[in-house]
Amino acid sequence: MQATQQPDYQAQSTTRRLAKRRCRVAVSALGAILWGAAASAQPTSTPGTDRIDKPVRIIVAYGAGGASDSIARFVGDGLSRRAGKPVIVENKSGADGNIAADAAVRASTDAYTLLVSGSSTHAANATIYRKLPYDPEADFTPLATMASTPFVLLVNPKRVHAATFKEFLAWARKESNPLSFASANVGGRISGELFKQRAGVKAVSVPYKNSSQAMTDLLGGQFDYYLCDMVTALPQIQAGTVRALAISSSERVQSLPDVPTLAESGFPDFDVSSWIGIWSANASTPQPVARLLSRWIADTLDSPDGRHFLIGKGLIPAKVAPMHLQELQRRDTKLWGKIIIDAGMQQP
Repeated sequence: MQATQQPDYQAQSTTRRLAKRRCRVAVSALGAILWGAAASAQPTSTPGTDRIDKPVRIIVAYGAGGASDSIARFVGDGLSRRAGKPVIVENKSGADGNIAADAAVRASTDAYTLLVSGSSTHAANATIYRKLPYDPEADFTPLATMASTPFVLLVNPKRVHAATFKEFLAWARKESNPLSFASANVGGRISGELFKQRAGVKAVSVPYKNSSQAMTDLLGGQFDYYLCDMVTALPQIQAGTVRALAISSSERVQSLPDVPTLAESGFPDFDVSSWIGIWSANASTPQPVARLLSRWIADTLDSPDGRHFLIGKGLIPAKVAPMHLQELQRRDTKLWGKIIIDAGMQQP
């Protein structure tokens, strides 16, 4: 008779212990996952949903006192109030904004280093410069278009005695020697070059690092005319130290209702305005953080105080949405690129 095989109870006990241990590990892992999911669902503890957890640094691509600087500081104050965090604004002018854009990308280790610039760094410079130290689209996360600024053709009445644009144009066309005009940013240079082409005026550009320096030299009679941003121009126009002859945008601006546009002064379709945008200098900015910053910027600029600030500075309120900024960037990269090539503005 064959003997009955007895069960190996020791082996079975070991198997059961291993099974229980695996079960405990699995339950612990599942609990950790569920706890993490529950924690992330809490809006009070997730950066970017209703708060930010670090100070904000805003790098401005132009010098103090101009349009970009003014709006950056206004928006910075709004962000600071809403975030409960300090906002540091730094000016890094030079190289048509490239210095600031490069510095922002290099300094950005998180979502809270922002760049305030515009149609120079994120449109025109792609054509002006053979190689950029940053990628205007791939290195940034768009947050908002904050405003647009047309340029106003200014003269110093002590140097140029024309009282109207018509008188100025007649004088400019008669001059045998080239005139001189200031350009403190890419938009002003493009306005000046396009005006020169369309008007048949001989003129050379005198470059400046910022608008304030160019205005100082205009008041000193160092050149003939200046297509200047509205923020820098408006106080001097109101003080009567310079004369405004024409506006570069297709429509008149509310702060200077009596100054005609170039389009209505004999140059149909003349329409050049710079726009001012704000980006996170981190292409990997989490969407919740980007949405929160965009919303706070929109709340700051769309408020009654915000619109009063923009209009008072001669700026034109813009669509704040990030997609609008991206569309402007792509559009003007093409449109301004042609003007730049035609004017020979490309760097060697």
